[in-house]
Amino acid sequence: MLLSRNRLFERKAPSREAKSIYIFCEGKRREKHYFDYFKELDSRINVEVYELDEKEDNSPLGLLKIAQRSMLESDDNPNPMYTFQDNDEVWIVLDTDPDKHESRKEQIEHIRNEVSKLEAWSVTESNPCFEVWLYYHFHEQFEVFESSDFCKGWKDKVNQAIPGGFDSRKHPIFVQRATVHAEKNFKSHESGHPSVGSTEVYHLSKSILPLVHDKIKDALEKSGLE
Repeated sequence: MLLSRNRLFERKAPSREAKSIYIFCEGKRREKHYFDYFKELDSRINVEVYELDEKEDNSPLGLLKIAQRSMLESDDNPNPMYTFQDNDEVWIVLDTDPDKHESRKEQIEHIRNEVSKLEAWSVTESNPCFEVWLYYHFHEQFEVFESSDFCKGWKDKVNQAIPGGFDSRKHPIFVQRATVHAEKNFKSHESGHPSVGSTEVYHLSKSILPLVHDKIKDALEKSGLE
């Protein structure tokens, strides 16, 4: 059985020189809980996950506006929530979600275009949902399956594939393995969107891993779960 994070890691408050990674997710719970795992693992990195209010628009376009308001200083927004420094990064985490209207893909393409104009901003997309990324923490290969409700089907698949379901208090310790598996299985359409069962979150994990790798490796060795 995995130990709790608090028993595996000594929490380290970020130093003034720490690299900050700001993450904006559509999901109000699962994604935030997952990335919160990496907060304060090492004094060299600061992972900030924006906490969506229940009333906020978490559509792709809504999330872009929230990120812009939180990060970019302007005449209309002189005091953004976060202060962006050299070496920092901003990530917008989205789902393809084919169960929703086709205009969603157009929104994501618009966001990619806008983000491409900003230094150190990136978009990462999972098809159909964030659970694809969680799946690769425990499985090396993607397996095709049928479901009338595709996103719910993936969530059910993750819960069935991982005994007890994915636990964001413990299972992100396998992020290195997930990165390898997700990159190995990645495919995309000509449109640039990930194919079903593919996720770009491994790009984001590659930004986090170099600064927490040693802590995670030591914790895995202590737990005997490498």
